[in-house]
Amino acid sequence: MATLYAPTPATAASTPTRSGAIDALRVLAVVGIVAGHVWSGPLVDAGLYTWHVPAFFLLSGYLWKTRKPGARWAVATEAGKRFRTIMVPYVAWLVLTLAVHLVVLSHRGQLEREAVTLPLIGGSENAGPFGAYWFMPALFFSAVVFRALELVPLALRTAIIMGITAAIYRFGDVLAPLPLSVGVAGAALVFMLAGQGLRHVRAKVEQPIRVGLACLIAGATPILTGVSAHLDIKYGELGAPVLSIVVAVLISCGLLLVLEGVFTRLPGQVHAVSTTLAAGCLMVVLTHTYILWLLAIPTAERPLWVLVVAVAVPWTIALVLHRTPLSRTFLGMPRAA
Repeated sequence: MATLYAPTPATAASTPTRSGAIDALRVLAVVGIVAGHVWSGPLVDAGLYTWHVPAFFLLSGYLWKTRKPGARWAVATEAGKRFRTIMVPYVAWLVLTLAVHLVVLSHRGQLEREAVTLPLIGGSENAGPFGAYWFMPALFFSAVVFRALELVPLALRTAIIMGITAAIYRFGDVLAPLPLSVGVAGAALVFMLAGQGLRHVRAKVEQPIRVGLACLIAGATPILTGVSAHLDIKYGELGAPVLSIVVAVLISCGLLLVLEGVFTRLPGQVHAVSTTLAAGCLMVVLTHTYILWLLAIPTAERPLWVLVVAVAVPWTIALVLHRTPLSRTFLGMPRAA
């Protein structure tokens, strides 16, 4: 999702290739998102919501390719690229799933106007079977805005992002229901900035596993002690001011560094599996909530197999689609070779 191809630190000067570690974090975050929707409660909120979505935005910044100062049409180019890789699959799955949804509701005699309007409007009001769709427009708008902010110096850019973050802290409940998540897309910018900062210093981190574990411990401590609150960007909830964002960044950076350190010791086949699985991430995010809705098992009564089904079914379909001409439309990626 977002930019999928990136050089690993060890090969940054050579031909760009897929990073198995980055793909592994993407896969892990998707499983975390699904698990967060399968179950609920303080432990799930603290253990998953704190990092699973922020990790995606941090990766966007980590993989960000800075345009040359004054590059013409940079914002328009970014918008076009992101529209093809994010919004086209978003619209494709929305139309397909909504068509199925209307047939199901009509058969059940439960068809109401909101069943159509809420999925089309998006934002935090869109819950239930389309509850995860907010993420894709937020990813799109955040990338376009982040590109536009390259037009100003770094200090001013940082100040603007801090101002947007403060506004969401204060008015998140008002901004969250806005169509296509445009009101909370700005919450992603601070994580993208952190990811960009990590990429800037990454070459200096000689022991990524040790540093990553230190980041994980530092991030987990405020959660375990009850000092930090979880985040839920969809609803404009950024937790404890400043602290929760720092915690989310620490955990996301820690996971990435540990995975990068571990994957340097793994055979190429493991990297290939990670990359293959990553192709299905977008579809799993968009469709798993519909599977949960169809299963209709109360949250408090969901066994482990519900998580397995909600992950395995869409992921299997996605991997099949990835080998067809439909891959670019439904996955936002070229067809697998």
